[in-house]
Amino acid sequence: MVNEKEVFRTNTVMRCHRFICTHYKDGSLPVQEQEEPCTTGNEVMSQIFVECEKFGFEILDDGIYQNDEKLGEVGQTDGGWWFTRTADETQQRIPCDSALDAVWWLSIVDTVPHAEAADCEELLDRPFEMLTALDWERLREYEAVGEGRELVTA
Repeated sequence: MVNEKEVFRTNTVMRCHRFICTHYKDGSLPVQEQEEPCTTGNEVMSQIFVECEKFGFEILDDGIYQNDEKLGEVGQTDGGWWFTRTADETQQRIPCDSALDAVWWLSIVDTVPHAEAADCEELLDRPFEMLTALDWERLREYEAVGEGRELVTA
């Protein structure tokens, strides 16, 4: 789904991957319309809350939690989204594209952003409207699933 219109339907990851790669390369992949940027703290918090709800996370005063374990924080400063991980001792703000992107990165606790194969396989299972421009770029560069792997759909 892109802009609330179905652009492709399949029951396998490989077909989805081929569709995305083919249409991205020739420039015919629909572009997700961007929402208006948040302007107030309430709008920012509302967006963060909606995205956390998708992942089953809880928002408390001092950050975002899963199963009573603090994952980190998400915010927006001067129109730019960022997140910090609790596991990161420096508590450095890592820039990202959206509230969804920030919360999604928090959900990836034991991996780093450069774990390409695992990230791309996970991206292939996400709805199109949840993918950022960076996600589409990763998928474009991702090579097909190796032979001998079994695809299972739920």
